[in-house]
Amino acid sequence: MKRKLTASILAAALAVSTILAGCGGAADGGESKAAQSQEAGAEAQGGETDSAESGPAKTTAQADTGEVPGELTIYTYYADSAIAQVDRALEIMKETYPDLKINIEHRTDSDGSVLKTRAAVGELPDIFECTGQLTDILIKSGDLAELDSVIEETGFFDKYLEGNFDVKKSADGHFYAISSTVPECCEVFYNKEVFERLGLSAPQNYEEFKAVVEALNADGIIPLALFAQQKWPGLQMFDMAVVGEGQPLGLTGLEDGSTKITDPEYLEAAKKLSELTSMGLIGKGALNTNASQAFELVETGQAGMLINGSWFFNDAAVGGYGDNIGYFEYNPFTVAGKEEDTHWTESGGTGSMGGYAVSAKGKYAEYSKKVLLSFLEARDIANAELGSLSVLKEKVDPVEARAESYQHYADNLDKIQSTTKFEWSLNNQELIVALEDTCELLLTGLITPEDFIADLEEQIAEALGQ
Repeated sequence: MKRKLTASILAAALAVSTILAGCGGAADGGESKAAQSQEAGAEAQGGETDSAESGPAKTTAQADTGEVPGELTIYTYYADSAIAQVDRALEIMKETYPDLKINIEHRTDSDGSVLKTRAAVGELPDIFECTGQLTDILIKSGDLAELDSVIEETGFFDKYLEGNFDVKKSADGHFYAISSTVPECCEVFYNKEVFERLGLSAPQNYEEFKAVVEALNADGIIPLALFAQQKWPGLQMFDMAVVGEGQPLGLTGLEDGSTKITDPEYLEAAKKLSELTSMGLIGKGALNTNASQAFELVETGQAGMLINGSWFFNDAAVGGYGDNIGYFEYNPFTVAGKEEDTHWTESGGTGSMGGYAVSAKGKYAEYSKKVLLSFLEARDIANAELGSLSVLKEKVDPVEARAESYQHYADNLDKIQSTTKFEWSLNNQELIVALEDTCELLLTGLITPEDFIADLEEQIAEALGQ
């Protein structure tokens, strides 16, 4: 079966990547100030970071007692720019909970695998980030506390723009995991100084994009810093290429059968990624590069471009180099002459299930629900203060003005006509794994675009039970 072949090739790819990393490639080291890595967290606002292994166990026997705790644990992403966001949120929360100690535990994965394991042994944190597909799993297992009553009691949704949380409602009509939905799409970012020095401008079509890649390579610069230790950026780049071919559903259409991987747009997108890979788009150390390292490569001009969500604008600002970051307003995979056709069709940005949840089996579940809502509002205020986009009804002015490119992005949000899902928003985990692993092989040049499509055709059919 092709799946066995895929697994064998992937193992070989990782081995080759490890050897290349040992040779000291430019993309294989360094620390950074920005966001989305899977590095270890640090202490937050006087609270200690508890590891998954050492955290206090929560068992089914430990039902909520109605007691007021002296401390709670929040499991959330806590690295790079997220540190400033979380710390400021905890500072704001002190006004409501002056005597509560909140321990921040760093989220170390993006697919919920750690929480699945902890739920199985009854060790979920009090409050935790819960991705879309994990939400359904934990609802069925009875691990998520229903939030409806506390939402109504506090009037929480009234503080946000109308309908902001609609997508968070579960199939049974209740809310279990929530967070505000800000329109953050996937973009290609670039170092303005590097582009200016080489006389380059942001490409508006595929031919111009290839010319940029060639120019950066000729100058000894990594064209695009891909943090492929996480598989989603490469897969999202494929989604962007599909959108650039004129199929606005991208990966989203594969999950519900609206589109087929054998449709011509997917093959053409694969061919473009394959061609760019052969041109040296991502560098030899990409599979061993984490997000922080990729950000540093772009910040220092060792790489010219980066693919990430629009939250990177804020990451760059916190890192002190926001004014030197631009983004491609046009889809760089679009055929010349059709630029306007795909101008406002975006990769990523579609809201989905998931957010922050409370352990239903935790000792302080009822109390934690109110703390959760306080944390969400405080974090949205903190994010707005730090320059992020806000969907709060009450206006929050940024402490510092946004960088020019970020403000340009914000000013054009209302022009977006369609978006796709980020891969973690897809609900079929088997489909996600198949897409991630096969796309990784394509980006390493170990399979052809035709084999990429054929392999995925079989795996997607199996994932969808066809």
